[in-house]
Amino acid sequence: MVPLPRYCCVNGIPLSDFTKKGAITEKEINQIVEKTRNTGFELLELLPEGSVCFAPSLAIVEIIEAYLKDLKRVLVCSVLLNGHYGHKGVFAGIPVVIGGKGIEKIIELDLNTQEKELFDDSLKHISYLFDNYKHETVVDDENKPN
Repeated sequence: MVPLPRYCCVNGIPLSDFTKKGAITEKEINQIVEKTRNTGFELLELLPEGSVCFAPSLAIVEIIEAYLKDLKRVLVCSVLLNGHYGHKGVFAGIPVVIGGKGIEKIIELDLNTQEKELFDDSLKHISYLFDNYKHETVVDDENKPN
């Protein structure tokens, strides 16, 4: 996960407005970003088996609603990149417009150098995991059908 604080808003107000007014510091934002990156792992360790399905389930409901009602809603979805963000053939969670035709538009954010490096590193990791585990079997030798 690559959180992008400069694109984050609270009730439509950019985070930068809150830092200018002293409501939150850059250090606090950086701590939140780090915690956000690691939250998935923390959830897996803390919650009972099966509990981590709630957030993805809610996201799926939101996607289905946007599709069925043709809401043209901007949501982050896993999309097969085809040259977007300089990558091809790898899935990444990026902002898209979901409407009655499905993914109607891919929104390509302008990433600064640091954000682009973090995004690229994340996709390298995803590609590595995919390349190294896609050929593993889901049936072990003991449970193999005859």
